[in-house]
Amino acid sequence: MDAKEIIHCAVQIERSLADRSYGTILTLLGDLDKSQVTAEQLETTDIVKVLYRLLRSCSDDSVKQTAKGLLSKWKRQYSKGAHGVKSKEASRRVSPPHEAGDGGVSKQEDSHFEVEASCSFSSVRSKCVQLLLSALCPEPPDQHKAADLAADIEKHIHELHTPSQVKYKACVRSRVANLRNPKHKHLRQGLLSGALSPEVFSRMSAEEMAGAELRQLREEYSWRGVSERQLPRGVEGTQTQKIRCRNCGGSDCRVTQVSRGALFLPAWVRQSSPDDDSMTFVTCSGCGQQWYHSGWVCL
Repeated sequence: MDAKEIIHCAVQIERSLADRSYGTILTLLGDLDKSQVTAEQLETTDIVKVLYRLLRSCSDDSVKQTAKGLLSKWKRQYSKGAHGVKSKEASRRVSPPHEAGDGGVSKQEDSHFEVEASCSFSSVRSKCVQLLLSALCPEPPDQHKAADLAADIEKHIHELHTPSQVKYKACVRSRVANLRNPKHKHLRQGLLSGALSPEVFSRMSAEEMAGAELRQLREEYSWRGVSERQLPRGVEGTQTQKIRCRNCGGSDCRVTQVSRGALFLPAWVRQSSPDDDSMTFVTCSGCGQQWYHSGWVCL
């Protein structure tokens, strides 16, 4: 197996790890085990780094065991002084710091990565607390209280979205943006006065955080949308059962005749001659469907 094939194999392992195709990974590891990989190829390719990333992030025990065995094999093969300086360099590439005696990733290294990830997320949480504190814009008398509020808000958001850092960060950004919005001063005032608790604030939706003006505007838009689409209580016109509705198939309809001068009619409605001074249309009493005389289905 040459260097290009090893690089291709490393890329396929990373893709299969992202897709959780552990069977494919085992096949690729088997091909590497059967091939003769030289010390120079270990130096020029990233196959060793890929295998150690595989050990850290893979949840399949058989895959991890196979990868450990392959790394141990390379270590034993190139740890001797048979290939001079290159052998030592290859051995250092195969053996990372704090390596266990069996050639796998040691518990000390695993704990190192866990501590590193924990510290990284702790810094993110501290930054979120600072963002919430700056969004509260506390005055000198309220600075200590605002700091406690920011910490409490972040704590409740973290408890609410512990499994997902993406949702955690999105929730913090939403709270910071609403606190900084000059139209949402009631949120800051409520938190500083104690009328709004940090736990309730951390669980509020976008609609609940909106100000009175925005809520009133949303209610008005909703009412307009409903009123524009609801059926009238009484359908005007002369009742007839001689026409079948094209929409619901019912025959309870009403015929209405309106003067053309009283309506603004689109061009597609003007199908009759200019001499006609009225327009006749049918309305279904069941579903509210309206259509003009050109589309009647008479019984």
